[in-house]
Amino acid sequence: MASLGLIKPRILGSTAIIADALREAISSNELPPGAPLKQDEIASSFSVSQTPVREALKLLVSEGLATLHHNRGCFVAAMSSAVARELMEFRAALEPRLAGWALDHLTERDIEQAGLVMKKIDTAASPAQRLLFATEFHTIIYARANRPFFLEQVGRARNNLNRYLLLAWRDGAFSTATQSEHQDILNLCVARDRAGLMNCIEQHIVASGDVVLRYLQALESK
Repeated sequence: MASLGLIKPRILGSTAIIADALREAISSNELPPGAPLKQDEIASSFSVSQTPVREALKLLVSEGLATLHHNRGCFVAAMSSAVARELMEFRAALEPRLAGWALDHLTERDIEQAGLVMKKIDTAASPAQRLLFATEFHTIIYARANRPFFLEQVGRARNNLNRYLLLAWRDGAFSTATQSEHQDILNLCVARDRAGLMNCIEQHIVASGDVVLRYLQALESK
């Protein structure tokens, strides 16, 4: 019989794996808005009991990626321009601060890595990959802020936003404009221009949000 002390860590480990897989499927639209998240099917797919699945679904609900309907079950949350706007506003409030805190601690290696990730965005095979690399670009910079709570909250907002941002990354013009802004961010990091960097990141997020909102409002008007 397994030690009781090992049961909880195993459940928590399974929960994280399942939650990560479901987040990725939702973000990539493999699981579209309104899709049912059936505990028994998910448990079978991961060869686990329903306990870690139930905990994973609770996490997704807390992050706004899923909704729980009484007597009906759990479903992928609908996409909403109001939600997208608030998430973008949240990012625009926090991420410039993270960049400001990080700036003095960024190394030449960090800046080099961020530049290499920018090149990966240009050669990525799909919008989903471009979005993944764009997230990595920002994370390299923010990680040096040494603010784990802020980073966690921004990460949760991004997890919810990715399926919205994917709409924009399918547009070649958006990709070109965003890459130009990424280069501006990198240049300001090199120049150690804190005020300029914070302003640039805020404007970068606002511009991305405007594009996403136009897509969503067009979909909602149909």
